[in-house]
Amino acid sequence: MPRQAVFSALVRTFVAGSALIAGCADNGDDSILVLSNIRADDSCVTTATGTQTVISHGSLDTVLGSSGYLFFADLKSRITALAGAEDQRTIIVSGVNVDITFPGSTLFNAAELADLRAQNLTHFNESASTVLPPNGGLATLPFQLVPQVLVERIVAKVGADKPFALEANGVFTVLGDMSGQKVASQAFSYGVTIGTNQVVRNVGACAGLSSSFVAKTGYACNPVQDGELDCCTSGANNTSLVCPAAAP
Repeated sequence: MPRQAVFSALVRTFVAGSALIAGCADNGDDSILVLSNIRADDSCVTTATGTQTVISHGSLDTVLGSSGYLFFADLKSRITALAGAEDQRTIIVSGVNVDITFPGSTLFNAAELADLRAQNLTHFNESASTVLPPNGGLATLPFQLVPQVLVERIVAKVGADKPFALEANGVFTVLGDMSGQKVASQAFSYGVTIGTNQVVRNVGACAGLSSSFVAKTGYACNPVQDGELDCCTSGANNTSLVCPAAAP
């Protein structure tokens, strides 16, 4: 499998059907409150309880190839409803407007940044849906905050074999509809460090591992983000990574 295809099938589970559309709009009425980026369980399942584990800052590794960054938005409704009127005051979430910048970085010049924006890679709308009931109701909204194609462009610009770390800041607004009225969340800002050796850990030659070695297998929803993934080397001159690491 090509390096850039690593874990792409898993990522597509959450981003299938999404569309990158220019010309984002935001009513900004804060009817939807974005609380955090929550961590899914070991089966990549999230439940809106308000007590989930939070990921305060994202990390995305490019050693095994490019993938997008999955964000699990913890949403809360700020809409109130009288008894019997809950359906009319339920928000149907329809998508997310996203803007991505690279604070303090000179990797891309102004013309290249304008090109990324024109190609809807740093300024886009992604389709994503969930139902958010009123009176403090909670929901989880998974979407791709950093597109895989953008990560590919970053790696190509840096150079595929060069170690790097780049801070990306995503500011997004969740959009929805409530009985024909357009509603939105506050603008939510979130940082993701993209680069090499952010998640992947080389534990040495596979042949040298103890039979009792237990590898860390990474985040269930995308092994190359927000966790630790142990890999070992094998093949000619121990140049091929095996992930997760396993003793022969």
